[in-house]
Amino acid sequence: MLSAFFGLIAVAQLVLLALVIAMRRRRPDWALSLLILVILALIWDNAVIAIGGTLGEGEPLRTLSVPRYVTHGLLVPLLIMVGVGLARRYGIQSLAGRAVPAVFGAFTAALIVAGIWLDVIDLDLEPTRYADTLRYTNAASHGAPIPAVVTILVLIGIALLVRARQPWLLAGAVAMFVAAAAGALAFWIGNVGELLLILSIWWTAEHTSSPSSSFPAAIRR
Repeated sequence: MLSAFFGLIAVAQLVLLALVIAMRRRRPDWALSLLILVILALIWDNAVIAIGGTLGEGEPLRTLSVPRYVTHGLLVPLLIMVGVGLARRYGIQSLAGRAVPAVFGAFTAALIVAGIWLDVIDLDLEPTRYADTLRYTNAASHGAPIPAVVTILVLIGIALLVRARQPWLLAGAVAMFVAAAAGALAFWIGNVGELLLILSIWWTAEHTSSPSSSFPAAIRR
C-alpha cells in the first residue's frame, strides 16, 4: 500500500509539473524554470520508491536510485532562488536590485557544493525495506541532509517577507520543515512535506503579478 501511496505522490507532482509548465508558457520566468527542475527530481524520487518493491534488490534499482541523491544535492537548493524570485514578484524591497539576489545565488551555489560533497561523492547505497517499499539509502549519510535543511530555513525566512500578501508559501515551508523532522520516524512524511511545499510555491506563483520584477534583467530570458 505504501508503494502505491508513493505512486500517487509522483502523479500529484506530475500534475503540479504540468501546471508550472503551463504557467511558465504564459509568463516566462527563470524562477519557474528552476522550479520545474526541482519538481522533475521529486517525481523521479517518488516514482523510484514506488516501483522499488516490484523491481527488487539488484543493479536496476540501484542504478535508478543514484539520480535520487544526485538530483537532490544539485537541485533542492535551487528552491532558495525560486523563493527569491517569488518575493521579488511581490515587490519585497529588501530583495530588489542585483546585490541581494547575487548573495542568495552564491549561497545557493555553496549549498549545492556541500550537497555534492556530503551526499554524492561518498554515496554508498544499501537496500532498505519499510512496509512494502524497497529503496536504496545512503549508508554513508550522517544525520539530516544539512543543505536541504538550510534551504527550508531560508525559504521560511523568505516566506516571512511575503506572508502579509500571500501566506501559503510560509505555510508550505513550515509544513516541509515539520515533515522533514517527522521523517526520522517515518520517511514517507518527508515526501508528503515536499508535495505540500511545491503546492504552496505553485499557488504563490500563480497569484503573483507580471514576472518582470522576478529577476534582474541580466539573467531574465
